Amino acid sequence: EEVGQALHDAKRRYQDNNDDFVFVQTKIHPQDLGYHSTKKAIQLSLDRLQVTSLDSVLIHKPRCWGDICSHEPEGTWEDSWRALEEAVDSGLVRSIGICDVDNRLLDKLLSKRIVPMVIQNWFDPFHQDKAFRRRIESINKEQEKLGKVDKKILYQGYSTLGNQWKYQGYEENPVMTSIRLLAIAKKYGVSIPQVLIQWATRRGVMVLPASNNPSHQISNLKSYDFTLTEKEMASIDALDGKPPQQLHKERDTNEVDIQFTNHASDGPVDVFWVDSDESHVHVGSMQKAGATLSLTSYHGHSFVFKKSGADDGSLLNRHIVDKLFGSTQNHQIEDKSE
Repeated sequence: EEVGQALHDAKRRYQDNNDDFVFVQTKIHPQDLGYHSTKKAIQLSLDRLQVTSLDSVLIHKPRCWGDICSHEPEGTWEDSWRALEEAVDSGLVRSIGICDVDNRLLDKLLSKRIVPMVIQNWFDPFHQDKAFRRRIESINKEQEKLGKVDKKILYQGYSTLGNQWKYQGYEENPVMTSIRLLAIAKKYGVSIPQVLIQWATRRGVMVLPASNNPSHQISNLKSYDFTLTEKEMASIDALDGKPPQQLHKERDTNEVDIQFTNHASDGPVDVFWVDSDESHVHVGSMQKAGATLSLTSYHGHSFVFKKSGADDGSLLNRHIVDKLFGSTQNHQIEDKSE
């Protein structure tokens, strides 16, 4: 109802009585699965949102799970799908879809009178759903060949900023604390969400960066004021399937606050974190002799140091973090190149 009031106020403010001025998407709760229940849910959404039609309605889940449903649903997702098809026929809904789809469910959906126009799956740098997305891309290319562009499926990604990992046992969001993503964001002076919004959309994924924080909303809209290089895009792609080990409270014993001091060069020195695949990820610079760089790292992490602008691959020094030296450490980086 609050969203409906906001839509009503916005239309009045901008003197726009057309429902098309904003895209409205809503979902059918699993406990509302069933033909009649879904019909009622659609009408309730129309009333609450104060609109005459909905741009998109998704089935939130194809079944109840855990204690999410307060009562047994009237029917199945297939009964709901029939109600959604009729809503499209009548013009109440423009596009329909479903969340958390695997190949088996997609096979069933493709046999329906109206195939899904939107599929929404979990998508973030560590969980990119690549095989399924490739199948969607293949389906869309085939529809284009047949001249049926209206039959293409839009892939939406939820939890792109990593919130889903808390349901996987993580106490801290591994996406928002990724050293690789932090380094890329720092390079452009932007946030990790801005990096991920650009990366995901350039990979053909519609993202849903929900926020009720005005400054975050404005920041999200500026996610295209910079351009990630293809190498940076590929480095984010390479995170797929490689989430860090689950970080429980005991991980604090491996965390180290570290400060490096430039004693290696009179000029600037670049600092790189060494990834598991031995690639070097730039995390900052020490601009002159005596300058420092502070960061939080973990036991066993490795860093290398190079003169800024050096492209011959030569290293000034290398450092491996060892928690035995304490949770707060200071290290003077000297030139140990040969």
